[in-house]
Amino acid sequence: MATPLGWSQGGSGSVCLAFDQLRDVIESQEELIHQLRNVMVLQDENFVSKEEFQEVEKKLGEEKAAHAKTKALLAKEEEKLQFALGEVEVLSKQLEKEKLAFEKALSSIKNRVLQESSKKDQLISKCNGRREARAAPHVNIHGLFPNSPMPVPKSGFYPNFCPRLRIQASPGGSHLRKCLQGPGRPRK
Repeated sequence: MATPLGWSQGGSGSVCLAFDQLRDVIESQEELIHQLRNVMVLQDENFVSKEEFQEVEKKLGEEKAAHAKTKALLAKEEEKLQFALGEVEVLSKQLEKEKLAFEKALSSIKNRVLQESSKKDQLISKCNGRREARAAPHVNIHGLFPNSPMPVPKSGFYPNFCPRLRIQASPGGSHLRKCLQGPGRPRK
């Protein structure tokens, strides 16, 4: 640094000492100012204004309130879901019971149908056996005249079976009863 005007180079030592000290103080202040400017730049970069902070704080409060509402709604919906799941479980068990009951009833009905079908088949075979047994004498009688039609009268008797019926039949029907009972049968 240069010597100020009016001061001589060979002047007193105390003036030089004061000058050196003053120069050191100024340099240290300049250094401090430089550091403060750097801090201010960092503060401008890293800090926000009070208005921005309050606005962000307000939004945070609103988000917390919305979060609380959503959380309460979620709790209600979760409760409904648990209730619905419980109902589904109960209905599933009930459906399973009804399915088992239905299968049991269906099996019972199938067994009954098989039994009835078996009875029907037995009755049919029994009836067919009786028809064959009854048809045998008619076949012999009609075997003599295979081309002649056999009319069935209202009484249900075949006229060719007992020729006396046509002759002896009277409106009262007493002769008919005699013929049907035959000589060895008791009268009713």
